[in-house]
Amino acid sequence: MSRRKRQIRGPFVPIPLVIMDALAWRIMSFGARLLWIELRRKLRNDGLNNGKIFLSDRDAAKEIGADKGTVGRWYAELEHYGFLRKTAEGFLGGDGYGIAAKYRFTDLAYGTHPATRDYEKWDGELFVYKRRRTGRKKQNPVRKMRTHRPQNAYIRKDKNGAAVCTQNADIGEAPRCTQNTYISGLPLPASGQGPLQGSSTVRAPAQAGGAGSSPAPVTNLTEYVLAIVNAQLDARPARPLRCPS
Repeated sequence: MSRRKRQIRGPFVPIPLVIMDALAWRIMSFGARLLWIELRRKLRNDGLNNGKIFLSDRDAAKEIGADKGTVGRWYAELEHYGFLRKTAEGFLGGDGYGIAAKYRFTDLAYGTHPATRDYEKWDGELFVYKRRRTGRKKQNPVRKMRTHRPQNAYIRKDKNGAAVCTQNADIGEAPRCTQNTYISGLPLPASGQGPLQGSSTVRAPAQAGGAGSSPAPVTNLTEYVLAIVNAQLDARPARPLRCPS
């Protein structure tokens, strides 16, 4: 009577008995064991992709049915007991998507290096999870009411209710008030003082029966400034014309 060979239909994840009998495996939590099995699914049959195994915390949490933060603890636990070793750190890609860290199984060969079996060298120290602290301080975003665009609540007003100057509480700049350089330094005409005479701009045509010309009244500040400029141009001596030799 011939023996029938036992066949397993479909793909499966084998767990070596050497690993299951290890003391570190029995001390390890159930979640870390499930994560090891999920990572083992990523291994090829020939084991050539060992060291390039990756599974993000988010994807592992969906497959196992756990919290994303707990998966990170299980990764650290597997490294502590020597079942995994990290070969590449995770980072943020140029397209804005994160790249998960890559691991290798210590019970298998890694490239030209033989299997290290670090779980057999476990020193008996139990795993205590410590959260990693980054040196960068978290930056709190600026509130919507404190942006560079002033709101009505951040505009100061004087006693009469008129706006004075905008406060820049979140911007390290001086208050943007009106500078003296933007204010005209020309004196305004005093009360009872007539407009400047002799200007070609404000000079009116001579009336019949009168000698000379009478200046036209200045209606706004622009005409007054033009009258001063024209008066200064008329006072300058004329330069002699030079004929080209």
